[in-house]
Amino acid sequence: MILETERLILRQLEETDAQMLSDYRNKKEVAKYQSWHSYSLFTAKRRCHHCTKISNLYQTGIDYNLGIILKDTDTLIGDLFVGVVNQRTITLGYTLDSAYWHNGYAREMVDAYLNYLRSKGIRNVLCYVYPENNASKRLLDDFGFKMFQRSRYYGDEGYKKEL
Repeated sequence: MILETERLILRQLEETDAQMLSDYRNKKEVAKYQSWHSYSLFTAKRRCHHCTKISNLYQTGIDYNLGIILKDTDTLIGDLFVGVVNQRTITLGYTLDSAYWHNGYAREMVDAYLNYLRSKGIRNVLCYVYPENNASKRLLDDFGFKMFQRSRYYGDEGYKKEL
């Protein structure tokens, strides 16, 4: 377990998470603002296997996903993507199963994870969002992220927060 909030647990993905990961990432409304259009069970299994092999969560150049678990049902409801740029900077992304939208789970986990990162000496967090993803942009704005880049290649916007 990485951290725990009132309603959620954040932990490394496990191989047994692959089916749920594939199920919610395959939902059209979930994939709408992501870099994928579909997410096969094979891809989910491969990603979960990759994540189980990560032993140093702060090694420069690695990336992985952490599972967001609903505490009272032990259900995987989403994941955080973490890309380690260097010892002081990470890239953060978040995906939540649409069945759990509008309950404050993303806000709760992002808030807790930002505090966790601060305690680990991380000083800069980057997030990339598609311009039409207004809900995600509001969340980043509420946490004090500021836009620093517009990508013509990917069509997204980069946001940065200093911790």
